[in-house]
Amino acid sequence: MRIWVWSSVEFIVLAALALARFKLWTYGSDTGTFAQIVGDAFGGMRNGVEAGSHFRYHWSPALALLWPVVAATRSALPLQFVQAAATVVCAPLVAALARPYLPAKQADALGLLALLYPPLLALGFDEFHELGLFTPLALALVLCADRGRWTWFALCAIVAIGVREDAAVTLVFLGLALTAVAARATQGAGLLEGAAAQPRALSIAGVGLALGATAALVAYYGFITPRLGGWVPGRFYVYPFANGPLALVAAPLTHPLQFARAIFTFGRLTYVLEALVPLAFLPLRSRWALLALPGGAIVLLANSGYVWRMGDHYAALWIPWLLVATVAAVASLARRAGAFVAQRATVVAAALCVVFLMAFDPLHPLHYLHSYYPDLGDAARAIDCVPRDASLATYDEWFSEVAAQRPKATIDRTNGVEYLVYADDFPSPFSQRTLRPALAAEIARGEYRAVCRYGNVVAYEAVRGR
Repeated sequence: MRIWVWSSVEFIVLAALALARFKLWTYGSDTGTFAQIVGDAFGGMRNGVEAGSHFRYHWSPALALLWPVVAATRSALPLQFVQAAATVVCAPLVAALARPYLPAKQADALGLLALLYPPLLALGFDEFHELGLFTPLALALVLCADRGRWTWFALCAIVAIGVREDAAVTLVFLGLALTAVAARATQGAGLLEGAAAQPRALSIAGVGLALGATAALVAYYGFITPRLGGWVPGRFYVYPFANGPLALVAAPLTHPLQFARAIFTFGRLTYVLEALVPLAFLPLRSRWALLALPGGAIVLLANSGYVWRMGDHYAALWIPWLLVATVAAVASLARRAGAFVAQRATVVAAALCVVFLMAFDPLHPLHYLHSYYPDLGDAARAIDCVPRDASLATYDEWFSEVAAQRPKATIDRTNGVEYLVYADDFPSPFSQRTLRPALAAEIARGEYRAVCRYGNVVAYEAVRGR
């Protein structure tokens, strides 16, 4: 019960922070975009920001499961609650995974470590993303395989494969790992120790998971994205020496020096350290940490520092595998060096997590827990001037506040939509240097006219017939 109590406490904190951010209008465009995607789950997952179907960007059919919470509330806020719940439930899953290998108190300590792990905690505070659901699903898959709960394994696998295409890539490797364990396993009930109570069933599950994830990837890249104009995130893997993911993977052989200069950077090194130091490097004591390599490569090979900035959702591609490896490492320490050494290692890791949360907090609460604009009432009234079924462009944060009720809303446009809502004094460099001059040019050409003004916030309507 103790681990569930602390998980509940963390959920209440994260939910309260989510509510505060929602009231302060500090969620960026991603939360609003996913509210539109989920709201159109059975119509193609269309949204205003991506200007069409979300499938141009990601393979995310599992998001359809969240349609009821958006349809019932007409709000993006429940998605943040779901992500907070997905974050905190990782602690009981980690504790449950550890219990056959460690005393209950030590297993619970590992669950509490998961609650403190900064990259995971940041996922619960971040804007909603489909990858925010992946960590508990991945942990559940390993737990089900360990316990021989094959029906639950299949259900979790189906949902996890549908979370996102890069997550499916990591599941191919999990399936292969389970198959390898089954092929070499000694008879026993300890998956993390290389044993299997049901080797044949484990092998079938591993092969099924790998084949299912591969089939999803073939369907997505072979049939879906070509019909939608290509896979948009491919731009993250374009370098002067490699055009796309496959060329980049081959680059260490074809262009080794250019690859090394581009990839082995200080920023990527600190990202890796932020992943491993809070866990006291414990995952490196287990071969299960190898499962983090595919997800880690997907993140670290990207050409944008945004992808490998700690605190963003991409970390979910490797977080679950490091947590599994931590459980396996502590269990191995307990077997070989004794319970005291294992307990001390867990305490050291927890202390490092606290230090990182204090010194390098990836949540960045001081940045998000204050309003970006002094009079949100004026902004709300100006947006209310716009008909609900009209196309609308406004700032990221204002968009997220209303996106669930306005399926045609988008961000940062000054043409091509029926209405614009912008403030003369919005305090962002992009607004002042780019949006305002572009808007002034549209008004000077007679393309838009002001229809509502509240303080410095103005709603503009497109002039029809031009």
